[in-house]
Amino acid sequence: MYCIMKDIWSFRNMIIELIHRELRSKYKGSALGFLWTYINPLCQIVIYAFFFSTIFKSGIECFYLYLIVSMFPWNFFSGGTMQGLGAVRYQGDLVKKIFFPRQILPMVSVTVNLVNMLISFIIIYGVLLVSGWGIDWRLQLYLLPVILIEYLFTFGLSLILSSIEVYFRDIEHIVSVIMMVWMYVTPMFYNLSFIPEELLPLFKCNPMLYVISMYQQILYYKVPPQADYMVRGFLISLCMLIIGWIVFGRLEKRFAEEL
Repeated sequence: MYCIMKDIWSFRNMIIELIHRELRSKYKGSALGFLWTYINPLCQIVIYAFFFSTIFKSGIECFYLYLIVSMFPWNFFSGGTMQGLGAVRYQGDLVKKIFFPRQILPMVSVTVNLVNMLISFIIIYGVLLVSGWGIDWRLQLYLLPVILIEYLFTFGLSLILSSIEVYFRDIEHIVSVIMMVWMYVTPMFYNLSFIPEELLPLFKCNPMLYVISMYQQILYYKVPPQADYMVRGFLISLCMLIIGWIVFGRLEKRFAEEL
């Protein structure tokens, strides 16, 4: 892994160029361009906030704020995973013609979605301030390890899925369904107190529960993230990265033949 990381660092200019190209081309020709990255989730937030605050009655104070601090981090994870999943196949010509560490491709997709989320903090902070909810600026440094944990987990999962997708194309459709279910079993539309006691251990098997909860603790509840959540989140993310690295390394040997 160390040797590959050195190789990746030596290709850093290529990574930057691919990130720039993907950011530039995603909404090329669109009238609103890059703004669609934030219009779509904001529309989702408005719809969910209406249903879960007026019809299903989540009981969470200022539910739209609870949702907005959860939805943008979730979109980083889901977008990074889904784009990372097809990263190797979509760059098939590059894989067949040029030598470079193939791990770069899902890394670029995940990093593009990270950039989108970081920019979205302008919206998150703006809404928290304008609404009068406020921000505890002393807690914002906790976001750095939380973002790192989410990045490592998303990258590790993308390594696994992107390498499998080269051989089994239907996985994209399977993962999209799983993502939809995964979103609803992650506490974004409800808090943990809403979950029956007997089901809580099952819900805590969800790695994204720890990640999203830590964003909520920092931004919505304005308290430091729970130490056990931080430790569990980091260990799970590290394991996912290691497993992803091993799986990708095993499967990449026949990429050129399959693409």
